Amino acid sequence: MLITFTGCDGSGKSTQIKKIQKWLRDNNYNVDILDKWNILDSEKFPECRFINTPLSDLRVCISEMEGISRALFLFWSISITLTKNNLQDKNHIYLLDGYWMKHAASEILYGCDEKWIKETFLQLPISDLVFYFDVPPKEALKRKQGDLTPYECGRDNEVKEENFIRHQTKLRKLLKSWANSYSWQQVSSLQPEDDITNNVQNIILNEIKGE
Repeated sequence: MLITFTGCDGSGKSTQIKKIQKWLRDNNYNVDILDKWNILDSEKFPECRFINTPLSDLRVCISEMEGISRALFLFWSISITLTKNNLQDKNHIYLLDGYWMKHAASEILYGCDEKWIKETFLQLPISDLVFYFDVPPKEALKRKQGDLTPYECGRDNEVKEENFIRHQTKLRKLLKSWANSYSWQQVSSLQPEDDITNNVQNIILNEIKGE
């Protein structure tokens, strides 16, 4: 089973995915988190050992890439992290941190052809369940103080807060439209953290039971 956690930057998806992983393991489910940045783990992905740079530098380099080269690198990073596991194993749950959604939307906003982007992400495995964590950009900025990247700020190397707000506002609008179109589970990140976790747990249990 593939379960995706996605949303704008600062939406709390990474926090929730870790809590859900622990909850599933505590309930004797086989579960792993798949994250595109696992390509930096040379033991798990020795074929990616040529990327010998800290994640903080890689995030800056990605923003400096131009055109479809950046989108192709991101989709490659996402797709290669799916190659080490049997995703068809019905007895194993894979939690996808971010997956293609945010980057696909961002790349459209950065000028890539929307049709090409959609045709590309359709080549990736389809998630059984997608959680879209929605957060207003101003709230996201409060959560990410001191941890902004150029890519999150409209490719602004000075990582100005106003550019973060501007880009995330556009990104949120597009992701919310996809959430409606693709029937993703929409979760407000303004709720208390434990309430969000309980809500996500109930939805996952219903999915596992086939309800």
